[in-house]
Amino acid sequence: MPLEESDGIGQDAAMHQEATYAGAALASAEEQGRSRLAASLLFLVNGIGFGTWAALIPSIKQKFGLTESMLGWVLLSLAAGAMISMSLVGRVLARHGSRSLLRWLAPAYCIALAMIPLAPNPAVLFVVGILFGAFKGSLDVSENAQAMTIESRRSTPIMSNLQALWSLGGLIAATAVGMALRNGAEPVAITLSIAGVLLLTSLFCTGSLAGGDAAATKPKGGFTMPDSRLLRIGALAFLVLFMEGAMMDWSAVYARSVAQAADWLAPFAFGAFSLSMATGRFLGDRILAKHGGLTVLRVSGILIFIGLLIVVFLPFWQMTFVGLGFAGLGLANMVPVLLVAGGRAHKGSVAQGVATVSVIGYFGFLVGPPAIGGLSHWVGLPGAFGMILFFALLLALPGPAVLRSASKA
Repeated sequence: MPLEESDGIGQDAAMHQEATYAGAALASAEEQGRSRLAASLLFLVNGIGFGTWAALIPSIKQKFGLTESMLGWVLLSLAAGAMISMSLVGRVLARHGSRSLLRWLAPAYCIALAMIPLAPNPAVLFVVGILFGAFKGSLDVSENAQAMTIESRRSTPIMSNLQALWSLGGLIAATAVGMALRNGAEPVAITLSIAGVLLLTSLFCTGSLAGGDAAATKPKGGFTMPDSRLLRIGALAFLVLFMEGAMMDWSAVYARSVAQAADWLAPFAFGAFSLSMATGRFLGDRILAKHGGLTVLRVSGILIFIGLLIVVFLPFWQMTFVGLGFAGLGLANMVPVLLVAGGRAHKGSVAQGVATVSVIGYFGFLVGPPAIGGLSHWVGLPGAFGMILFFALLLALPGPAVLRSASKA
């Protein structure tokens, strides 16, 4: 019987069904909004936590009387912890999903941050560095998996904006630490206060994360050597993230030790770098759509080269801040370019291509800071930064040709 000829019961049932569908759609939209907000807060927590560590490196170096070489060993402890955890977290993530892991990883990361200034000697600091690095590496992998889960259920991409929030977190941390030091606060009090706020935030937001990304079947083991195309793209990612990691961990130290910035002002060097990176990442999708990845790679390399020329050859804190700003803008959108290229280059799986390039690149992010520390023992920090200058030149000149050849079908 047609609906318009019914006695009204059919109309009521249809209206109820439509209302149910509308309510489900609204609930789904609300859930997506809550999970997006929760993920955004976690990226901020991650960025603020790492930014607090980076901004306080000069104070930690001074507290323990570390040389650049000794500080390099501490930075190496973070790298070792992250590499160990990243080699293990993949299987756990596939089996239990990102939401389950983040519920305890995010709070543990905050607690590990709080332990850094409490270390009584360099040996304990080294151990705490391994712990902090382990939680940092696991948190990075799990957060990105959560971001991909949320993005897969939306019609618009969100990854670039979430990465920008990570950079914004670094800026917030640098500003907070710098102002607190200027007002006479001790590094221990600063770190414990920030870690406490981050801990409460992580406990508040993890319950709203998206679920359903655990693997339906047990993941297969084994290792497959990436093909030459992915290795070439991964090599470019290694250079990019080597520079990013080195400048994140050494910018404040460089501003204090070489450019003679005041103790309270040195963290703002990291802030200048983070601000320019966040700005570039918020604009990244638009820039890439208009100019393409090869142009962005070339111009980005040139910006980094100019910025590091300023940093190395004009050792005044004002110019150091300017140079780091140029370098941050240059580094902002290189990783998205290379991840997209990696996804397209893989013969079977876009996700596997992205993962391969990510792992190779992240290795550069981890080894960059300790490598700069070890090299500075022989040639000084300006000389070590000269190596990064050379990397920028490689990316600006042969880099686009390498990427073009590796991206061809």
